[in-house]
This record gives sequence, C-alpha cells and structure tokens, in this order.
Amino acid sequence: MNEGSSQFRSKRDGRGILRSVLESVVIAAILLVLVQTFLEDFAVLAGWDVGIRNRLLLAGFFFDLFFTIEFLVRFYSALMEGRVGRYLTLERGWIDFLASIPLLMFNSGPFAITLLTGQGVALGLGGILNLLKVIKAIRIARILRFLRIVKIFRKIKNVSSPMAQRHVATITAISVTIIVLSLLFFTLFSSTSRVEGLDTAFSAQQEAAAEHLAGKTGEPADFIVALQTLRETQKNLLIVNYRGQNLYSRYSNEYYSKFFAPGDYTYLSRDGLELFFDQRAYVSQLSRESILFFIIVVLVVLAYLLLYSPHFALTVTDPIHVMRRGLEDSGYNLEVKIPQRYETDDVFELAELYNRKFLPLKDRNREGESLIQLDLEDVAGIRPEDERES
Repeated sequence: MNEGSSQFRSKRDGRGILRSVLESVVIAAILLVLVQTFLEDFAVLAGWDVGIRNRLLLAGFFFDLFFTIEFLVRFYSALMEGRVGRYLTLERGWIDFLASIPLLMFNSGPFAITLLTGQGVALGLGGILNLLKVIKAIRIARILRFLRIVKIFRKIKNVSSPMAQRHVATITAISVTIIVLSLLFFTLFSSTSRVEGLDTAFSAQQEAAAEHLAGKTGEPADFIVALQTLRETQKNLLIVNYRGQNLYSRYSNEYYSKFFAPGDYTYLSRDGLELFFDQRAYVSQLSRESILFFIIVVLVVLAYLLLYSPHFALTVTDPIHVMRRGLEDSGYNLEVKIPQRYETDDVFELAELYNRKFLPLKDRNREGESLIQLDLEDVAGIRPEDERES
C-alpha cells in the first residue's frame, strides 16, 4: 500500500515538474516572439539586409506554428476534461486562439510558403496594399501573448494578493484586447469600404501608369516616349517587361535580391506588359505604425502592473488584509491606515468603523477575560466564614 502510494506521488510529482518545464518553455517563447515581432518591423525601418528580414519572417512562422500546436493541445485537453467553456473564458483560451491560428493562416504561413517556394511575385499581385495593411493589423494580435506572462510579475511588490493579480490581469486583458481589436476592425473597415488613404493613392497611381503605358504598346515611338516619361516621373517604377523582354530596370538583380523582400513591391500585368513598383515607403509606414502600437500596448501593460497594481493594493487589498487578520487573530490589533484623499471610499469607511468600534471592543473583551479567568487553585481555600466555623 505504501509502495503504491509512493509510486502515485512520484508520478504526480513528475507530471507537475513536466508541466512546470513546459510552462517555462511557453513563457520563454512568448518573450522571444515579442522580440521577434518588434525586430521584424524595426528591420524594415532600419533597412536591414533582406536575408535577416527573411529569417525573422521564418522565425515568426515557427513561433506561430508552435503556439498553434500549444493551443490545440490545450483545447483538446480541456475538451477531454469537459472544461472547454472554462478554458476559453476564465482561463483566457480565446487569447491563445487569436494569437495562434489566425496568425498562422493569414500572416506568417503565406509568407513562409512564399519564401520557401520562391514565388515572391504572388505577394506583389494587385491589391497587395490592402492585403499588407490587413496582415499588419492581424500580426498585432501577437502582442496579446504578452497578457499570458503577467504571472511573471507576481513577485513585484504589492502584487502578491490573488485578488490584485486577478483584477490587474483582467483589466489589462480588456485594455489590450480593445486596442488590438480596434486596430483590426478599423483596418478591415477601411479596406472593405474603400476609404481613401495612402494605399489607395499608391494603387490609383500605379494603375494609371500601367493603363497609360499599355495603351501605347501599339505605337513603338509613343511607347518609348511614355516609358521615358514614367522613368523620370515615377520614381517607384522598378521593372518594365513586355512579352518576356526586359525593357527597363531601375536597379541590378543583385540590388533587388539584397534590398527587396516579399511584399516590398507590387506587380501589375496588362496585355503582355508587366510592371513592378517599389513599395518600400508604404511598407515602412506600416512598420512604423506597428511599432507605435506595439509600444503603446507594452506601456499599457507595464502601467497596469507597475502603477495600477500598487494603487489597487493600497486602496483595496491591504485594508482588507489588515481587517481580516484582526478578525482572525485575537492578538492582532493593528489599525488600518486611512489616507485622507481616499477616506470616503467604501473600503476605508468600513476600515474607519473597524478602527473606531471593533478594535476598542476587542480590547475590552480581552481585558475582561483576563479579569474573570481564575485558576481553581486560586479559589480552593476560599469558604464562607460560617461554613469554616461549623
């Protein structure tokens, strides 16, 4: 019996250690993917080599694949244990979902396939500008993973209370989710409703250039003049091919392979005419916006953890802790400190009653007990006088 119990405890301890190790791996992966997300956009602004940018894109794909597998494993485990609803709501499984499957399907997956198959032109087809904007918005969902490492900050001063941790985690999740979903919904709305923007202007300009040049293909002299004019006026025109023949290229092939990643250019085709346009300025603008949102989210999370959580502890959990301790421990008589600026709060009004009424009553009761609690030996020889004489 003892041997069986020890084996059971050993297996349970082993599962606990394995779970702790896996959780540490997940937390490390979350921290790394946040760094990768930032560097992916920073590499665009800094003009890093395309090889580095492509490796960052592939790293994002493997991270998204890892978190997709992790979500599916957690979801399957919750399904087998009959707690799917709890996992998706109370345990924030919806964050695991938003930060995994959609990213793999609509962001890193297509980019990884493009890089691995070498079909870079697919990411330059017409409509890529709207697509890039939506992809950037979807990729912001990676920041939601930051919410899962709030537990790292539990050892910060004034955040040891489970109630404080729960409240801070909840309000942080709400705030970050609203920021991310607002960005995503606005991007989808502006893309589907044809709201005029930088992408619309670029697309219209490129479409007009392609239509103008395509209309001149029947007259060689007019076509040469039109091409020369586009070369001088359209600085973002990269390559012009006509029926497989390269008529114009702004840079060498080595330059393209070094400084142009998938998505850095657009591709248009008109009646045998193929045009490539430089889209790096627009991609840089999107990366700048992504970094801005990334910094906003990180600062919001840190503000709640480092500023709001101590405030919550001071005004809620600390007074409750003192009063609970006073109710439980007969020898604990510490008063609740009531800050003047919060004295009208419900918690501190209760604390004022605790200080003014409960603690004095507690002291009087303890003093009364010490007066009436007499030992039997103290009264053993005490008898009425008439009883002693008899």
